[in-house]
Amino acid sequence: MFRENLLPYWWMLYRHSKVLNQRTDIFRNVEDAFSVKHADFCLNAKSVYLDIGSGSSVVPTFLYQRHHARTYATEMDRVYLDRQKSYMKTLGLTKRDTFFVQTEDATHLRFADGSVDFISAVSTIEHIPGNGDTESMAEFARVLPSKGRLVVTVPASSSYTENKSTFYYAGFERRYDPPALQDRLFRHDLELVDQLHMVSPPEEFIRHFNDSFRESFHGENWNEVWYKSGWHDQYPDVSILLTLGFVRLSTDPKGSFGACLAFEKK
Repeated sequence: MFRENLLPYWWMLYRHSKVLNQRTDIFRNVEDAFSVKHADFCLNAKSVYLDIGSGSSVVPTFLYQRHHARTYATEMDRVYLDRQKSYMKTLGLTKRDTFFVQTEDATHLRFADGSVDFISAVSTIEHIPGNGDTESMAEFARVLPSKGRLVVTVPASSSYTENKSTFYYAGFERRYDPPALQDRLFRHDLELVDQLHMVSPPEEFIRHFNDSFRESFHGENWNEVWYKSGWHDQYPDVSILLTLGFVRLSTDPKGSFGACLAFEKK
């Protein structure tokens, strides 16, 4: 995160998350900072910003306060629509502000062609069954103008998989290998302008870490224990240490377990 100049963005997001009483996360530390970095290239007070699958993300409100663009935090789940509205209340945002919380289906957006300057879809479209990911990418391309920018982040692995649920998410999820990224997410009208792939540290580092915490992990993978034990909720401030220790960033998708992609509309 140092070399990629993401750490300053993480720090700003961390401080914002404290105001909203929202925890940080090992992998979102990278994904969210990557999104904000690219938002800075194209957002201003006259822009339109659309966040897809906002959930409990602090990115929409952070970017609204940073750029004052017309901002849409969108969700299909009422629980998370309410979460975004609670953030508005905490920050003192009112109907006079151009920050909107609304339902949106990423595969059928209610926005006109070329009307959105920046879109972020952080760990979202991999959860849409069928061809929902490719349909979403088509919609993103439709609503972006020329030079508009899109950030998409998805989980990755050495082979393409579709799972009905995982140990950390009770719902459908894809994991993309490099060919699947190309086939399902890349388009002729979107130019890839930046990519970062989350890869594991050297085996020696992992082995030494597991040996040091053998009593805590009982032979299980550290990341599974972290989430299964609820430590991500109990000790969220530790997340950045785990990010810096266990997440190496590369422009090469080989060995990736998470892809951060930035596209620009041609």
